[in-house]
Amino acid sequence: MKQTDDQDKTGEERAERGRGRPPMTERRKDIIRLQIATAALELFMAQGVAATSAEQIAGQLGISTRTLWRYSPSKEDCVLPLLSHGIDVVVEKLRAWPHGEPLVEQLLHETDLIERTPESTLDLVRLTRTEPSLRAVWLQSHLNSEAAFAGVIAERTGLATEALETKVQAGMLNVALRLAVEHHAWHGGSAPGGLTDATRTALRTALGGLSM
Repeated sequence: MKQTDDQDKTGEERAERGRGRPPMTERRKDIIRLQIATAALELFMAQGVAATSAEQIAGQLGISTRTLWRYSPSKEDCVLPLLSHGIDVVVEKLRAWPHGEPLVEQLLHETDLIERTPESTLDLVRLTRTEPSLRAVWLQSHLNSEAAFAGVIAERTGLATEALETKVQAGMLNVALRLAVEHHAWHGGSAPGGLTDATRTALRTALGGLSM
């Protein structure tokens, strides 16, 4: 039987509408996206992406697939919040860093931010080695972050966001962070120094440029 719009709402949405309250806030939507991402990751890890359906992901949360599609265009993209949240935090930290000090210094000394990377994010990165569709989501999240990094760099340097110099710097920062997380995740978190040292090594290598 086809669901009505009212049936398709979550309990909280119906309650808010019935009380004449405004639509859900972005914060509430972000929480729901993260819940969907966590449920999707658990299923992907247990049975693989191909064997997991949108109906299963929705069922884990007690919502309809119609509601699920409001938050994600595909089952693979359901996990994107586990990746984009960390990038958003990095961008905020960089934007708040004093203009008189190099941007990379913020990340070299921001051990708390690095060490707070959720294990679920690392689990997802590990899964990208065997799941090409999730690999595509992972790379897309970094393509999105590259534009955000370029915006921060442009604000600080006065160069245009679309300037080649800005794009190269954003790309170097982006690749360094991505490879550091991959190195840490794919070595089972057993590499000496953990994610903090991996990130510092990657950033310092990027700063050194090509030496061949």
